[in-house]
Amino acid sequence: GELCEDPPALQHNTRTQTHTQTHTTMLQRCYNNPRHTRTRAAPAARRAHRSGRRGNLPPLKAAAGCVGELCEDPWGQDEDVANGEDVDIYRDTALRYAGYANEVGESFAVFLPPFGVPLSYAVAITYVCFDSVDKGKRAQKKEFEFTQVDDDGSPALAFGSAAADAMVWQLLASVAVPGSVIHTTVAATSHLIHDTDVGSAAHATVLAQVGQDLAPALDVAEAWTPTLVGLAAIPMIVHPIDEAIHKLLNVSLRPAIRDVATLQLGDAAGAVVRAMLMASGNDDTQQEVLEDEQVLGVTVDSNDEFDVTIEPAKDVATWTTRAAILVCGASAPFGLFAISDAVFGTVH
Repeated sequence: GELCEDPPALQHNTRTQTHTQTHTTMLQRCYNNPRHTRTRAAPAARRAHRSGRRGNLPPLKAAAGCVGELCEDPWGQDEDVANGEDVDIYRDTALRYAGYANEVGESFAVFLPPFGVPLSYAVAITYVCFDSVDKGKRAQKKEFEFTQVDDDGSPALAFGSAAADAMVWQLLASVAVPGSVIHTTVAATSHLIHDTDVGSAAHATVLAQVGQDLAPALDVAEAWTPTLVGLAAIPMIVHPIDEAIHKLLNVSLRPAIRDVATLQLGDAAGAVVRAMLMASGNDDTQQEVLEDEQVLGVTVDSNDEFDVTIEPAKDVATWTTRAAILVCGASAPFGLFAISDAVFGTVH
């Protein structure tokens, strides 16, 4: 009946929404055109791009002049992000478990063929390589969002900084250190069960209790115990190792990256460092990113510009100390491998 007749106000809103969508599409095309991104935008323009001139609206919504009901994401921008368009597949999906492949391989070492454990390390390192490239791309994108400049070398520096940071962090925190810890845990457990008087006494005691008929089952249980202990140790070592590597890089690699960026870019280095830190961050690590910025001397001034308050080191002693700290930290897991094999033997 009469209710089906589209009221004039609704027709007006529909036309306005269509116009807004068309205008937004034009803005997106202009924004993505490299010919329009060769010069540095004014500070006010950069602030408008980051936060929007109408409060905290996304930049394209603010530029389109959306008000009232039209600000309720008529073109589905927020929905696209919520549906996974900007999801970090290497950190926020099941693919992240590929980084644990070597730890699982070390746990099952006794049951795997000779190439099994090396193959598990190959899987983990492949994951690390892809994740590092992804973090470089994310940092490059974020740095451009901060500065709106792409012709001063800063995007390439942001990519290289984030990729190097992610590569070193992942190789240590996800591959070398946990791999050496699980390797040692499994070897020590196996040695305790099979090669010590304590293990032999425990075996004899249990066998006397259950009888000879269950001797095969006891052998199976003893064979699986090192593997189960290794698997159980994985979730317990993740956070302590992550924290240790995080602190290691904050006094070695990251200050070096900050100083290189400052020497190359001057005042623009702050955006590169912040982009590097944010590339690997998410909602759960925002506080950690802020703390890292304080450690590295990155601040935000009254014009929403990122500054580095720490002068870059130019003396050989500082750079040598940083290198020594990083080398010692990176060598520690290999030393643990050697000690484990020397004391407990190789699990096979």
